[in-house]
Amino acid sequence: MPEGARRRPPTSGGREATVGFVFLVSALMSMGAMTIDVNLPAIPAVAQELGSSLAAAQLTVTSFFTGFALGQIVIGPLSDRYGRKPVLLWGIGLFVLASLACLAATDIETLLLLRLLQGLAGATGPILSRAVVRDLFEGPVMARVMSFVMAAFITAPIVAPTIGAGLLALGSWRWIFAFLALYGLAMLAWTALGLEETRRFPDAGALHPRRILDGYRALLGHRRSRRFAVVTILAFVTLIVYLTNVPVIYMDLFGVGPGGFAIMFALTAACAAAGSLVNARLVRFLSLARVITLGSAGAFASGLLNLGVAVLEPSSAWFLVPGFGAFFFSFSLIVSNSTALALQPHGRMVGGVVSALGVLQTFVPAVIGSLLAAFYTGSAVPTLAVMTLLPAVGMLLVGGRARATS
Repeated sequence: MPEGARRRPPTSGGREATVGFVFLVSALMSMGAMTIDVNLPAIPAVAQELGSSLAAAQLTVTSFFTGFALGQIVIGPLSDRYGRKPVLLWGIGLFVLASLACLAATDIETLLLLRLLQGLAGATGPILSRAVVRDLFEGPVMARVMSFVMAAFITAPIVAPTIGAGLLALGSWRWIFAFLALYGLAMLAWTALGLEETRRFPDAGALHPRRILDGYRALLGHRRSRRFAVVTILAFVTLIVYLTNVPVIYMDLFGVGPGGFAIMFALTAACAAAGSLVNARLVRFLSLARVITLGSAGAFASGLLNLGVAVLEPSSAWFLVPGFGAFFFSFSLIVSNSTALALQPHGRMVGGVVSALGVLQTFVPAVIGSLLAAFYTGSAVPTLAVMTLLPAVGMLLVGGRARATS
């Protein structure tokens, strides 16, 4: 287990971050990634069966993210008021129902609406898993726990497209939503039996509109929190741009099939998992800000490499895979640490601040990812240009203060 986890604040009850805890939190955090990634190979099939354009089918990703962002406005405050576990159970239950409804959709408009609802409900797992970790840990210890969680969490992007491609091969994209309903039921049972309540002192005023806004004021009004929140948001923009646009680039521009796409996606995700494990070691002897700066520099360099490859118009998508792998290895050195530093000063209103950060790091990327998808013209260059520029901005935000920030 992470070094220092024994020196727990009173809210931990003296417990350690056990393997079971890490995997449960990882599974809850994976609800969003699993729901998105398992459906990615099916985007062309959805468009064909429902008689929509490819751009409209791509919006099944961004409609989920929009609902995901909106759900986080109230999920954190609800958990501050009623506890983490009850809100998780209700949210996962609604996720199961929404997944079953998506299975029966007969037109793209209905599917987009249901994906919005699925996002609203699916936000409970990712947002409250982070709240649970923040309830129990802080500072570098939290960053190390989050690194182990992220390393396990990243298995979702590794296996999900393969699962989606396999289900698609069985006959229909609708099987994917049946799988998600079963996945939700498994999470519901595991949470009910395996998670104890970590919010020991419910806040009766947490749902007051002013208190909800206080989460945004606390996050954005605190100088260090604001800076690292922006870095986190920029990192998630690159992730959503990748998830929204790269499947179409692979399958439309290069003609990659669902099976080949799953392999490419899994290799990139494996690099992200390796980055998380390396990060767990680096934060033992380097400041979190220093590691973020290194990760931003690596993401910029690998993005620039892929941009150069795309300008040369390669004959195969495989020329882009090494650059994406290096990019997301570097991504893993950014996101856990910037999240920990953004949340560090706000132990008294974790739910509200986590919700504020979650809304911003979901809604902003969803808007940018949607715009890039809407203006897709058969070239990978715009997507890769955005993925190159944003790490450079993050590096500038953090780099000058890396020595002074712990």
